Amino acid sequence: MLHSDKIDNHIIAKALARFNKSQKEPLKKQSEDFQVFQEVFDKATLMALYHILNSQIISYLNGVVRSGKESSVFWGVTPEGNNVAVKIFLTVASNFKKKLIYIEGDHRFRHIQKNNYKLIALWTKKEFKNLHLAYSSEIPVPKPLYVRRNVLIMEFIGGEGIPAPTLAEIEIEDQDLDQVLLLIKKLYQKAHLVHSDFSEFNLFKHSSKIIAFDFASAVHISHPMANDFLLRDLNNINRFFIKRGYSSFNVTEMFKEIVEE
Repeated sequence: MLHSDKIDNHIIAKALARFNKSQKEPLKKQSEDFQVFQEVFDKATLMALYHILNSQIISYLNGVVRSGKESSVFWGVTPEGNNVAVKIFLTVASNFKKKLIYIEGDHRFRHIQKNNYKLIALWTKKEFKNLHLAYSSEIPVPKPLYVRRNVLIMEFIGGEGIPAPTLAEIEIEDQDLDQVLLLIKKLYQKAHLVHSDFSEFNLFKHSSKIIAFDFASAVHISHPMANDFLLRDLNNINRFFIKRGYSSFNVTEMFKEIVEE
């Protein structure tokens, strides 16, 4: 893929011009970089990136660091030389109408348009808002920096384009569970959020510190299903630590402690 090749603004401009040309005539697969453009960089995404590059929010992209069914994360570099994570939600491969359960019922989001692309843009904005709320509540999450359409820019957790490992990828310690449960508790009580997709795959361990990410599914605690999502998050973490050989914690008691305080 694009692990070592820079994607600067000239390449983005060229790709956008090529995309415009493709509206009149079909394009042939010419290289691996075009396959990435085809999968991730549709016209609207390219236009968003071109605006970001022209606004000097970032100088260039260095390549893919994580890729999934719904999004790809790229290693970006700012004009000051700082590393950032550029998360691009895919506009073609995913049906974001399935995500309505995490949007409808959240009082922060009303007049929801169910066009798939507009939902993706709303989903991206939702993650930015959730990260901002968590970060401002001093909860360990990547600092959100900028959002436009389906592109979210945030602090890069890791070094030199290599993301920090998730709990799923490394050996864990006793203190890790304490940090995770405290994070869930602070998220609920200080930021008034439930992550709703909490698992070992959404938790970095960086310099012995647990950092949560992937906040698009997070809902305000006033959401009618917030407590159901909280229970699910606690059960997911309990199951993971049991699988790694640790004693289970009492999910019901932890739930009451988080909610009733």
